[in-house]
Amino acid sequence: MRWRFGTASDIGGRGEQQDRVEIIASADGDDYLLVVADGMGGYQGGARAAQAVIDTARRFFEMGNVTDPLTSLERLCAESHQAVLAIGDQEGRPPGSTCVFLYVSKDEASWAHVGDSRLYHFRKGTLLTRTLDHSMVQVLVARGEMAEADMANSPLQNQLYMRLGGKQSPRPELGAAEVQEGDLFVLCSDGFWESIGPKEVEGLPSKTDLSAAADRLVHLAKERGGKSGDNIAVAMAQLDKVRRKFRLFS
Repeated sequence: MRWRFGTASDIGGRGEQQDRVEIIASADGDDYLLVVADGMGGYQGGARAAQAVIDTARRFFEMGNVTDPLTSLERLCAESHQAVLAIGDQEGRPPGSTCVFLYVSKDEASWAHVGDSRLYHFRKGTLLTRTLDHSMVQVLVARGEMAEADMANSPLQNQLYMRLGGKQSPRPELGAAEVQEGDLFVLCSDGFWESIGPKEVEGLPSKTDLSAAADRLVHLAKERGGKSGDNIAVAMAQLDKVRRKFRLFS
């Protein structure tokens, strides 16, 4: 089995890109860490916060700190939180960031998230699971007071009760799964999922070029968001079967 990837991002209708997306490979190329971070906190502050998440993840992963995946991802969230707090100490006002991490190794996947950047897991064109946002609208959906389809258009959509860089240390949501051939993971910021529904991702061909698919969906999200649309970022990972090459002998 081998993993295929694709990423894309766009500034949308905003004056600054505060979303970040990264795929980090281990030295031997067997393991990968995917990261999406959506910064918040005004001009430059949000961008610096999101970049701090990326930089922290890169150092963490390249130093070989992943032992037990879920424990390691929880620790990575804590270190990213401290990195964002340090920016607030420098600037005098605390920025913030969401994060969603996906660690893949062979046919196993583990993930962690804080805020309203999401992870989706698809199998055979069907959504298996998605992370639940740490937002007020997600609370209303859980209470049955709002339909999930109305989340993106709610004036409360950007009100998070958990983030990196906040007053309270975040408690990331964790998940893990054994992965089958063809399984697809999508990590994205809210600027993506507000405009692109799971059904549109489910319809992707199983052997599609993930980079091209990510570009196409981000372009569509930008069109739908219009002049006031949010920043957009997405990362995709799919497990494929390695085709063996056979030599013929006469």
